[in-house]
Amino acid sequence: MPAIDPPPLARRSGTPRLRNSPPTHGETRMKAFKWISLAGLLAAAALAASAQAAQKQSDAPIRPQIIGGTDVVNGKYPFMVTVQLKLLGGDNAYDNHWCGGSLISRYLVLTAAHCVAGFEAADFSVVAGRTALKNDAQGVKAEVDSAYVHPKYLAGDGGYDVAILVLKAPIDKVKPVALVTAGTDALERPGTALTNIGWGNTIQQNPFPPGGNGVRQPNRLQEVQLPVVSYAECAYAYRNTGMLSSAALDLCAGRTGKDACQGDSGGPLFVALPGDKNFLQVGVVSRGAGCGATGYPGVFTRVANEEISAFIADPFSNGTKLAKRK
Repeated sequence: MPAIDPPPLARRSGTPRLRNSPPTHGETRMKAFKWISLAGLLAAAALAASAQAAQKQSDAPIRPQIIGGTDVVNGKYPFMVTVQLKLLGGDNAYDNHWCGGSLISRYLVLTAAHCVAGFEAADFSVVAGRTALKNDAQGVKAEVDSAYVHPKYLAGDGGYDVAILVLKAPIDKVKPVALVTAGTDALERPGTALTNIGWGNTIQQNPFPPGGNGVRQPNRLQEVQLPVVSYAECAYAYRNTGMLSSAALDLCAGRTGKDACQGDSGGPLFVALPGDKNFLQVGVVSRGAGCGATGYPGVFTRVANEEISAFIADPFSNGTKLAKRK
């Protein structure tokens, strides 16, 4: 079977790529993310359909890593999840890391739609409460039973870039993150500092043409403080790119040298609250031009959007279940 092109899983610069083996010493993650031919993986027609539905107006690539961040100490953000793609065939969680996510209940993980569209639930597993990906002693592993994507994302509106993974067994030893109340925007005022965490690329990338500076994936979770950028400023920055959806769906944050990047998609944008490990999530890493590039803040899906909140509250009724491959 000839090699097939991957679907545009996201629109952050530097779409993740499948690989058939973990990188050897000296190989870069860029090489490791090359797509390979996997007999029976996905029918070409299904890939094409998924790709067409996932895009909105633009062919700009997606970026799922933290730019300008610092190491996170063990146990600081236990709700953080690494979404593992089994098809990568790696030997550990570092090699199989695909996207970020957040534990929002004992059974549910919130991530980005572009991380899972085109796959089936059985392709994924998750690890919650881990800080160093290569440390198998950290965190709790769980298999994914089913996955739901916002139907409007599949219909072509990239602003609805959210998905829910339903776990086969509950994760009881990790405190889930709280979600911002639907219809509120108090934490989205321009200049407000929000936290983003992830295991994505830490090398700043060019916006147009995207990428070009290589990939460096950290083993340890990274965190960075991102200032909220007004939608008017964000819309001006992304004019004529087709990468924004609407002020109701998009939340922009970041500045030069401070951003999310490849490998961070699906991860949380949040604020710390008083108390022990109390956090409030306001956004999901979605897309952007480059990583940490001047003039192009990151674009996050707004959790407070009422349609997004309704989907998260009841994905079984308001979402589209990922089908099994035939």
